Amino acid sequence: MNRLCVPGPRRGGIFKILRAIWTAPTNLLGHVVARVLGANEAERVGGAATTAYLYRLPDGRGRGIGAIAIGHVIVVEREFMRERRDWLLAHELSHTLQHDWLGPTYLVAHGLLQLISALAYKLAPVPGFPPQHAYNPLERVWICVPFDILTLEQPPNGPEANALLRAYGISKGSQPSRSPAAKVARD
Repeated sequence: MNRLCVPGPRRGGIFKILRAIWTAPTNLLGHVVARVLGANEAERVGGAATTAYLYRLPDGRGRGIGAIAIGHVIVVEREFMRERRDWLLAHELSHTLQHDWLGPTYLVAHGLLQLISALAYKLAPVPGFPPQHAYNPLERVWICVPFDILTLEQPPNGPEANALLRAYGISKGSQPSRSPAAKVARD
């Protein structure tokens, strides 16, 4: 398994403005997908390293999605989120950092790498991994919280793990940090 990488705080000022413009198309798509799948409200989650909108799907909706980051929008099945919530959320928030770099090309790059991974998986399966994640570097290498963590019997523990969770606004065993306006999108 790859080591955890604790992300630093995001830059503000002009970087914040440029990041907002660069990521806007994918973020908008994420909100649309969440709403089409039936999610009614979002929570603002995250910490100093990154933030996102977390949409929980109604029970029985979006089966098989598990969790997906579309830009700075995270869409999760409620049941899937209950297991390993802290580390699953940290993994999905890690994808938002990738999105900061790749912007509108993020979904295309991730989709292509998932396809390549699924093809490679047919030749050499990796036990415990879904095909689209097994060989995808955006899931296992170029990410602060690799998918590998979600396959462990025991999640990481110790100072480095705690620092990483704090950077994402997650304190172990508690609900993720929310902004004062936690319920940001309502019908």
